[in-house]
Amino acid sequence: MIAGYPLDTIYLYILIGCTVISILLFIFGDIFDFDGPLDPMLMVPWIAFTSLFGIIGENFFNLKSLVVFLISGGIATIIVFLMNFYILVPLKNSESSIAITEKDLEGQKATVITPIPLKGMGEIKISSVTGTITRPASYYKPQVEEVKAGSDVLVIEIKDRVCYVVPYKENFI
Repeated sequence: MIAGYPLDTIYLYILIGCTVISILLFIFGDIFDFDGPLDPMLMVPWIAFTSLFGIIGENFFNLKSLVVFLISGGIATIIVFLMNFYILVPLKNSESSIAITEKDLEGQKATVITPIPLKGMGEIKISSVTGTITRPASYYKPQVEEVKAGSDVLVIEIKDRVCYVVPYKENFI
């Protein structure tokens, strides 16, 4: 008992408090960037798991309170380490979007779908990891002959959603 309250009641109140803090971190966690040694995304679950296993230890095992606290803290440390290593770190390192910008398309190799006339536009297909994009295409500089469907081109520049291309050659030398 601490201040007249049983330890399992104190553990329960701490667990409820951690639940409320976890909900607030879930909603507002992206606003704050915690990169220090005391990251709330790690501390709150550690306290919550320690409280949870403290309730279980106090109610179901006949051990001293200090032993229950140390065992529950050790189990919580292992769980939070695994959670951080296998869930939080990969989520922080992952991209937030799979969208591609027009600037990313410049320098990409594309395949001609609709032949590009010498003075006019055709259509190209750009394949990437995120999928396939089709765009209208025109020559970057004047050409001698038109590129036929199925040929490869290199995207040089994109203006107003139109790709300006040159015929793709494996070796530019």
